[in-house]
Amino acid sequence: MPTPTPSSSTQPTHPLTVTTSCAKRIKHLANKRGDITPDSADTYLRVRVDAGGCSGFQYEFSVESDSLEPVDDGDIVLTKDGARVVVDDNSLEYLRGSSIDYVEEMVRSSFAVVDNPNSESACGCGSSFAMKNFNDNKPE
Repeated sequence: MPTPTPSSSTQPTHPLTVTTSCAKRIKHLANKRGDITPDSADTYLRVRVDAGGCSGFQYEFSVESDSLEPVDDGDIVLTKDGARVVVDDNSLEYLRGSSIDYVEEMVRSSFAVVDNPNSESACGCGSSFAMKNFNDNKPE
């Protein structure tokens, strides 16, 4: 018997992917900071979208700690291999369908948003983007 395709009402509420590379880097940074034990992880990666940058919106990444910056009740927490990525509800609307990755290149290494289906174009460094049909699809 074929498996039914989920209807839109049963789709995940936060289709955002955290890559293995991203999870490994978060755990590496947590170990380096001394914020992690075998039983718990205090460190997490916060991802935000803010107005600005050379293309209209910019991605912001910060490594934070529960003890200094507790996760807000309205935040979305994604877990991959024991590492956490936290996104606020407003930013999630701009990131929906994307992947959060850690990219290592010859000239730089950084966290990155990749394959953002909401992005029409991006700047050369990849830290800012223009939203597809922004005027027609403004997040609420």
